[in-house]
Amino acid sequence: MFEIIWISASFLCGLLAVVIKLPPMIGYLSAGFVLHGFGIQKLSGLDELSELGISILLFSIGLKLDLKTLFRPKVMGVALGQTIVSFLVLLALKFYLLGGQEVTSAFILAFGLTFSSTVFVVKILEERGDFATKYGKISIGVLIIQDILAVLFMAFGTQKIPSAWLILLITSLVPLRFMLSYILTKLRQSELIVLFGLTVALGGAFLFDLVNVKGDIGALIFGILLSKHERAPELNRWLISFKDFFLLGFFLSVGMIGLPNLTQVGHALLICLFLPFRSLIYFFLFNRSKLTNRNSILAGASLTNFSEFGLIISYFAVERGMLDNSWLTTLSLVVAFSFIVSAILNQYAERLYNLLSNRLEKYQPEKESITTSSTDRKECTVLIVGMGRVGLGAYKFFENKRGQYPLALEVDKVVVEDLVKEDINVLLADATSPDFWESFDLKKKSLKSILLAMPLVRQNCVTAELLRKAGFKGRISSIAKYPNEEEPLSESGVDSVFNLYDEAGTGFAQRAFGQ
Repeated sequence: MFEIIWISASFLCGLLAVVIKLPPMIGYLSAGFVLHGFGIQKLSGLDELSELGISILLFSIGLKLDLKTLFRPKVMGVALGQTIVSFLVLLALKFYLLGGQEVTSAFILAFGLTFSSTVFVVKILEERGDFATKYGKISIGVLIIQDILAVLFMAFGTQKIPSAWLILLITSLVPLRFMLSYILTKLRQSELIVLFGLTVALGGAFLFDLVNVKGDIGALIFGILLSKHERAPELNRWLISFKDFFLLGFFLSVGMIGLPNLTQVGHALLICLFLPFRSLIYFFLFNRSKLTNRNSILAGASLTNFSEFGLIISYFAVERGMLDNSWLTTLSLVVAFSFIVSAILNQYAERLYNLLSNRLEKYQPEKESITTSSTDRKECTVLIVGMGRVGLGAYKFFENKRGQYPLALEVDKVVVEDLVKEDINVLLADATSPDFWESFDLKKKSLKSILLAMPLVRQNCVTAELLRKAGFKGRISSIAKYPNEEEPLSESGVDSVFNLYDEAGTGFAQRAFGQ
């Protein structure tokens, strides 16, 4: 009985959030508060469901993670710099709120609130389709550094010393990688691929838990072991639905901690006043590390929230008598408010950049170099944006057609490197960035048409709007998956929409009857 109550409440609140143009996760968080308000007890196993979701989330991050990015100043320097500055500001704020309570409490709470939420940021990036963009990868790198700091803090705070077996586990990672890669290569059945992913993610978390290291890090490391495998993107796609369902438990758990009183609401709102300053701190640090203004604003916006880690350390402090139990509710409200603020900020981040771009021009670092193939100097007649299966198929069609010179744009560096090896004429570029189109000559006479083949309708809409704004007068075509995507594409300046499912059926029938 209770299962249908919390599932229905989650659905209704999630639907309401979507209607008012907020991410559904805000609705799930609200559902937790509503259920608690009606006196409904937390569902047995909800915390375990949440932990499973976070482990699978970190495993999926590992599948897409490039370790080299973690040691760049744009990542390591920004992560550490923001942590130090935020800690000092929040420490002063905590001293004010805590009054005469122990200094240790202020230190712990201030440290916990220096982190951004891995769960929330990843969901935002996935919904925007920006996971593979430059700012998306840098944001994930910053989160990984913060997670590592969190694990070190927990290990020190709980006085849990990693077991000597950790050395054996680390040395076994290389043979484990070869074994797991071999198994993944041989798998063909979809249900076995799903079970394989769940086994590796949760198994990695379990093994690291056994040696007194936070299991989430184990899930991340096991994801990294398979990140270079050619089927890693496929494995990640199969796990998406499971990850999203398990993470529902996380958002409900946060909301069901307790209903706040007016004092707690006031404290939470006061702490959230720090969020604009956090955004400015991120922008300044990213900008000083030579990231463009646009990427600095988008990365800063994605990271402008408080992490669930603040709740974890509050449990830690309460259990040791260093903090009053009421702070659990206050911090759950802080996290909830920060998610709402961050969701709205990210929804309008592009508009904010366009509004401030002229004023920020003096802070703009030198344009970042764009990796290209050796053949990108050809006068292209058709531009293909997005090199998934549809984009690649379109490219090969034009490549084999006399008088046509296709040029491809792709945001994923790994994909670009593979395409260059196949002698594909491709540029590494973020087509949703105004900065790129300012440097790309759209007015050359040879370019007649542009095909938008990115996976998310939002990406294609944004790109079409940028193309028309930049003065492109040629034909723009775009793919779509569902009928309700066709109207927003047309309103964005797209001339023709290719519905993948409808057109695929028509093409199949024509081929079957030899037409």
